[in-house]
Amino acid sequence: MKLDLTEILLRVGMRYPYEVSEPPIVDEDVECVAPIDGKLIFTNTGEILLIEGNVETRAVLACSRCLTYFEDTLSVPIEEQFEIGTKLTGPKGRHTEIIIEEDENPDAGKLFEGTLFNLTELLRQGIMLALPSQPLHDVACKGLCASCGTNLNESSCACSHKSVNPAFAKLGALLEESSE
Repeated sequence: MKLDLTEILLRVGMRYPYEVSEPPIVDEDVECVAPIDGKLIFTNTGEILLIEGNVETRAVLACSRCLTYFEDTLSVPIEEQFEIGTKLTGPKGRHTEIIIEEDENPDAGKLFEGTLFNLTELLRQGIMLALPSQPLHDVACKGLCASCGTNLNESSCACSHKSVNPAFAKLGALLEESSE
């Protein structure tokens, strides 16, 4: 969804609360299974546009130990600030308020097109940052066998789980000799 922020950008000191109720975002990076709900406040300080608030949704995640898919609730804090600048436009050189985005990376999603704000892209970026780095479907997850790939939560395997770093193999042999 795109929001027109023209009125906010023209009025210094204006605070605009916005109730977020967006459909779930599904792309190659994230899969939400519930609507994105919450509240944002847009504030024009004169030189900075502040966007603050919090949204919540549910996302599908893969367990980092056993790769089982599960759903988890995400609480996404939003705290962004953008520099407000002026640009001369039109034949009479009228001043127009614009947002100056710092990220010039073409792969990054653009948040502004003039005074139009891409709320969906902001939410997608916020959700990506809120995803846990090592999601677990259960704290007691045993994971997968490193040798055969068996899910150790469902069954056990006959593999030897003695892990030896090849760099320390000779040291291990010396320790076995000394214990005999």
